[in-house]
Amino acid sequence: MPGLKELQNAFKRNVVNGDEEFGKYINSTKAVSSDVRLAIYGNAYFSRLEEALESDYEILKQLLGEDVFNEVCIAYTHKYPSHYYSLRWFGQDFPAFLGYQPGNGEHHWPAEMAQLEWSFVGAFDAADVMAATEADAAIIAPEAWAELKIKFHPSVRTMVVWWNTLARWRAAKNTETVPEPVRLLKPAQCLLWRHELMTQYRSMEADEAIALQAALAGANFSELCGALAEETQDQEMVPMKAAGFLKTWLSAGMIVELLA
Repeated sequence: MPGLKELQNAFKRNVVNGDEEFGKYINSTKAVSSDVRLAIYGNAYFSRLEEALESDYEILKQLLGEDVFNEVCIAYTHKYPSHYYSLRWFGQDFPAFLGYQPGNGEHHWPAEMAQLEWSFVGAFDAADVMAATEADAAIIAPEAWAELKIKFHPSVRTMVVWWNTLARWRAAKNTETVPEPVRLLKPAQCLLWRHELMTQYRSMEADEAIALQAALAGANFSELCGALAEETQDQEMVPMKAAGFLKTWLSAGMIVELLA
């Protein structure tokens, strides 16, 4: 008889890959054969993984239909076996499995919907940190603003949207008629974050997206204004625009610290 570790590995191979080697260690009964007894565990394992994907990608399942979604889940669980103790991370490769390509947008709508839903999962599960307020900004000395850096809440996420994914997600979530998938004439910017236990999202104009990406990358306020200046015709409006974005982010609970 093999040792415990060897038996455990053989059992895992049976459940995950259908390896029949472990079957010889399981006794059959008059009511149930050894194959059926093992199949119960195998079916339960894959069913639990599928349930985890259904929880993370609820809207995608709704839009694809149960049969198609189930087929995709089965293919995914075989290509990306679970390597985590927690099912929280099992679905992280699902957008990539569906072909999501954030750099050029050469993906179909299901991949983008999956990425949006995974971004919601990440925003909701991010660490809970107290947000800064406009009062924190008010006490910063004027001479310190040029070097000011912004520390964002861990839940803040951005993604480029190439399809009418936001409109379709919102309609499905509100049980309204879901529009057909349409590729946008130009990509849009989506912002997601969590505030007071509620996950928020909205579209951004190009100038705000530029400012936010600069700030997220560690740019100080002066460098943020420099990034904005490259995209703004009215240069005199740049500091005011930057300050306006900062106020918006503070009001939304997206900022946790202003580092002067």
